[in-house]
Amino acid sequence: MQSVTRRCIQLFMVLVAIAFPAVTSAAPVKASGTWDDCNFAPVFRAAGPNTVETVGITENFFGTLLGTYAGTERDVIYADGSATFHGSGIFTGAVAGRSGTATYRYEGIAPAGQPFHATWVLVGETGSLASVNGHGTFGGNFDGVTGACDGGVFSGSYEGALNLGP
Repeated sequence: MQSVTRRCIQLFMVLVAIAFPAVTSAAPVKASGTWDDCNFAPVFRAAGPNTVETVGITENFFGTLLGTYAGTERDVIYADGSATFHGSGIFTGAVAGRSGTATYRYEGIAPAGQPFHATWVLVGETGSLASVNGHGTFGGNFDGVTGACDGGVFSGSYEGALNLGP
């Protein structure tokens, strides 16, 4: 009788070990939406035939990511008009219905005279976003310059995948 009980307990433990990771590791959630941003206070410096620009950015996200971003970006503008860029800052808002803050980092390229594209990474920091992380791509266009957005106004769309965690 003890042998049967022991085997039942062992079987139960194996089933729990198999099932528990499946419960805690939910499938990624698809992310998509649009964004617009304001680049301000650009600082330029020459680097040989290239120009390096640093700007502050405020950005609005709509869709799966719903909120605002504040950060900085560094661009290298090459003599042929193309550019590379990377930025980082803090996203504040909701991701798939969970709210809090997260770090948001990205890097990309802007071919001369063409739309730019980039990859992004989001890592939850506070609130119910603490267990959220994600990655994806975005693309967009230059929309002009305004008084407050003296570094440019940009807009586009994003897509990616999110792991919402436990």
